[in-house]
Order: sequence, then structure tokens, then C-alpha cells
Amino acid sequence: MQFKNFTKEKIIACFKNLDDYLSKFPKLWVKYLDLGFKIVRLIGLNDSFLFHIENQLNFCLKDYSTNYDDTLILWKENDFQNLANCICDDFNPKKNIRLRLETLYFKEKVLNNIQLLDNDFSYIKPIIDINIKKGIFIANDYKNHNYYYGVQNLDAEELIKEGHLFIQFFNNILKTKTSNLAHGAVIGLNNNGACICARGQRGKSTLSVFSLVKGFEYVADDYFIIYQNSNNELLASPIYSIITLSAYMYNKLYKFFNTFQYVSNNARKDKYVFNISNYHDKFKINYPIKFCIFPEIVVGDTPMICPCSQVEKNRALVQIIQSTLSQVGDLSESYTVKKMINMFKNLPFFKFNLCSDIEKNTEFLFNFMNNIDYSAMPIIGLDEICVDITFNIANILNSKTGIIYSMNKFATNLYENMLNGISIDKIILKLKNISGMPDNIENDVNLFVDVLLKKRILTDVPMSSKMPKINIEFIKEDNFKLSLIEHLNEKDNELIRKK
Repeated sequence: MQFKNFTKEKIIACFKNLDDYLSKFPKLWVKYLDLGFKIVRLIGLNDSFLFHIENQLNFCLKDYSTNYDDTLILWKENDFQNLANCICDDFNPKKNIRLRLETLYFKEKVLNNIQLLDNDFSYIKPIIDINIKKGIFIANDYKNHNYYYGVQNLDAEELIKEGHLFIQFFNNILKTKTSNLAHGAVIGLNNNGACICARGQRGKSTLSVFSLVKGFEYVADDYFIIYQNSNNELLASPIYSIITLSAYMYNKLYKFFNTFQYVSNNARKDKYVFNISNYHDKFKINYPIKFCIFPEIVVGDTPMICPCSQVEKNRALVQIIQSTLSQVGDLSESYTVKKMINMFKNLPFFKFNLCSDIEKNTEFLFNFMNNIDYSAMPIIGLDEICVDITFNIANILNSKTGIIYSMNKFATNLYENMLNGISIDKIILKLKNISGMPDNIENDVNLFVDVLLKKRILTDVPMSSKMPKINIEFIKEDNFKLSLIEHLNEKDNELIRKK
């Protein structure tokens, strides 16, 4: 259940009650995380957390600091309903009739989830999130720079399900006018960094990790800090001492990774997590990003690097921004989108066609970075509408407004046909002949087209008489429903909703 209308005084009281509740726990240890321009104090009310911190964050971990900017309190919690009751009477089913009725309606002994929202913090991300069923407590007292994380199960295989440790907190802490969290990879040579812009399963981690093994300088293969200094230079710094690799890539590269320490799999059995502390001497702080790489796995035996076309640069920019913000639930923060656009748009972008030989790719990149003239790298512009279609899903970025749009596979399939000039009438005719298609599909398609034109995602009505290529499997997978989401003002708006 969500609570949205608490007064400021009532929110303050919730955090005071939380502090009173935690004051009964003994303070077992204090550590610090050096995140470059911010220091985070960690207060441990449970010893088990320290094992995970030392595995994932030991590059940034410090025993002592003369000052700190934010505090993160960590503990093991066994009774989340009692914790909720102690924080606020509104969270207690015995004192709140709405909660009691909801548990009865869903035939649950306890309420699964309690969320408190504060619009000054976010319209969609809760300031307090108590997931009673999963056994996770997250709270953000952002005004006092205090953050809270309580969990029930601290086993490595369970904790890794939530992703990289503390990533949601780091996202909030690192977000300033000139800095942000980023999801990608950064490697380099001779203090010249390359940011690899790619979503998962496109060779990003394999390329960056193997480059590290082969002597490149290193920042990250997943999450890192980006910071724009007063000279508008884009700098990157590491956070984590872990890497993640698919089981396939790990087996393929096993002979090179004998110095990695196994941490866990991610509980879905599709990736392995390793600690790479033995390579800390290769880690770089405030590392200057000189250009971006957009990798593509292609058929062939020879890798190739060339300047991106404008369409390819559009795709690369969408991938790093959309991938970053989707990971932390910030897709609808147009101001963050525009900030990241400004950070990356004036960098040179290069397309890197990766062959099947990983060693050959890394050697090619090494030679490229050793011989390129960094003062003469080409910089091209950016379209107003930037489109990326990857894995049959379209993500679209308006570079002027900072608004991101997302389509499902059915909508993406129709959009690709329109981009190829296929007329709307031909598309509708083909759809009507598909078994199971709703009778109102013509209205849905016309509404879809109207929205695309209104939002400038489509610039004109296509007229080609060529026959459309319709993927019936995508249509069935999406239950014959078109979906176009506009992420705006911290809300996700379905733009094809039937009136």
C-alpha cells in the first residue's frame, strides 16, 4: 500500500521513530566509502554486511575519514511488520482499517508492501519502502543525508538478486548538477579513457574485463561515477571491485581469470560475480573520458573501428542513458536525461564491430588507442529524435526535451515498418488478417500513428505500397496490445490508452 499525503512533520516523525528503533541495536563497526567527491559513512549494526561490502566495494572502502557527506545505516531485520508498526501507526494493520481490509482482501496474514512517498524526493520512488514479503527495508532521509537498509537474508546468493550492493543509494547520493551514476564501462590507455555505451549482452563486459586482463587502465565494467569539471571535461571514477560475466563467457575466458575471486552467481544462474581486487593497481580515479565506443557483435573474423554515423551516435547515446536510468528507476527524470546528454554529446563516438575472437578485438582496440590522434577525433551532431531498436524493443529519446519513450515489441514492429516507408493502410490490412486480432485494431493503430506524429517520433505518414513485415510472435507475446510509454515528470504515461 502507498501513502502519499503525509505532512512534513509526520515524515520527520517517521524518521525519528526509525532512529529510536535502531538505537536499540549495538553499533558494531563504522567504515567509509570514498566516492571521489563524496564520502559515505557506513554504520553496521550487523557483522554479516561487512563480508559483502569487502567483496564488492573494497577499492573504495576506508577504515577512517576526517569527514563524511552521507550516512548509510545497515542491519539485519527479522520482523518487518513490527518495524513498520514502530515507525508509524498508519503502517500498523491493527490501527489502520485500510491496511486491515487490504490484508483480508488479499487473504494475507501480513501486508506485503508499505511505501511512503514524498513528492519533494520523487513522485514514483518511495522515501520509505518496507517490503515485508521479501524482507527488505529501504529509507531515504535525503534532507538529513541519512539512508537506511535493513534485510532479512544476507546470504550472497540472495543479496545479489537486488543487484550491485547499495546501487539505489549511490544513485541518490551521487546525483548533483555536475555528476551522476552511469551504467556502462570505462577503460583506457595513457590517461585517455573510452566509455563503452551498450546495454547488456552486447559485449560490453567481456571487452572491458578482457582489456583489464591485457593491461589496459580500468574504471568499471558496469557502474561508475561520471563528473563534469569546470573545464567541461568528463571524468569517470570506479565504485565496485566486482565484475559480472555470463556463464558462457566465463567458460570461454577461464584460462585468463585465475586471479579472480568467485563471489556468487546472481541467483538466476545466468551470470557469475567475481572480485577483482588483484587488479586494483589498474583502477583509475577521475579518469578523463576522451571518446565513446558503440560495440556491435558482427559475423566475421576481423574487428573494425570507425567513426559513428549520426544514427549510430543517436543509438549509442540512447543506450547509455536509457540503460542507466532504467536500472535505478529514473527514466522519467527529464532533467537528469538532459544533464547526461550534455555530458556525452560533445564527445567523439566510434562504432566497434566485434568479431568472435576476443583476443583479436582487444589487440585491435589497444593499437587503435595507441595510434589515434586525440586532438583530431571527429565530433558529429545529435538528432532531435534519437532512436535505438535493440532486441526488438524501441527506446526513443527527444534530445531537446529530455523525454524518453518506450515501446513493446508489437509497437516496435509496426514502427519499424513505418520507418521503412510502409503505408498505414497496408499495415492495418495485414493486421486484420491475423487470427485473434481485436476488431478495434484499426483504431488502435491510427491512435498510435497520431501519437507518433504529435510527439515527432514519426515525421510524416509513410506512403510506400510495399507489403509490411509483421511478426506474429511479437503480437501474441504482447497479447495483441500496442504499448507506447512516455516517461515524463516522474510518471510513466501510457499514450495509447483507450478512451
